[in-house]
Amino acid sequence: MVMSKDLENLPEGLVKILERDRIKLLKGAFFVPRFEAESNESWRQVIPYVMILDGQKILLVKRTKCQTEERLHGLYSIGIGGHVNDTDGNNPVEAFNKGLHREISEEVHVDLKSLKFIGLINDLSTEVSRVHVGFLYVANAKIFGVREENNFEWHLVKVSDLEKFEEGMENWSRIAMKWLKSNHLQN
Repeated sequence: MVMSKDLENLPEGLVKILERDRIKLLKGAFFVPRFEAESNESWRQVIPYVMILDGQKILLVKRTKCQTEERLHGLYSIGIGGHVNDTDGNNPVEAFNKGLHREISEEVHVDLKSLKFIGLINDLSTEVSRVHVGFLYVANAKIFGVREENNFEWHLVKVSDLEKFEEGMENWSRIAMKWLKSNHLQN
């Protein structure tokens, strides 16, 4: 699922938007073949990106060479998620919501307790991020592990220790980590 380049007027980084604006953006989304969207910067692929917390720890994954997106191999991520597919539904909002939950269940084994929308990750700094837009969520869950063990090395890391991994993180995780540090550590 993609959105048009209307997003280029947004500032870069984490953009806080209201739930009604999230729905409005998703209503304008549409499906194109993924191979076309991966290299066409006139569209932005819609990606649910979920940080999963278990108490004071967060799920940290390192993308292996078995993972599909070669441009992210070897990088750390505090977000899990992926592409919304046309098999997730015809209505873009419903497809996104189904895709969000499908991605969580495909990638990790968790007992989800809560899921909260935070905002958009708008990052134009890399070839990968220029064709994707992240819909950032934070989840509270009991984490049991990852399901796609060939695609990810995983660790539970104290939120306060995340900075040790920052240099090796994908940029979306750096953006999400700034929000996490200013919000989670205050609680």
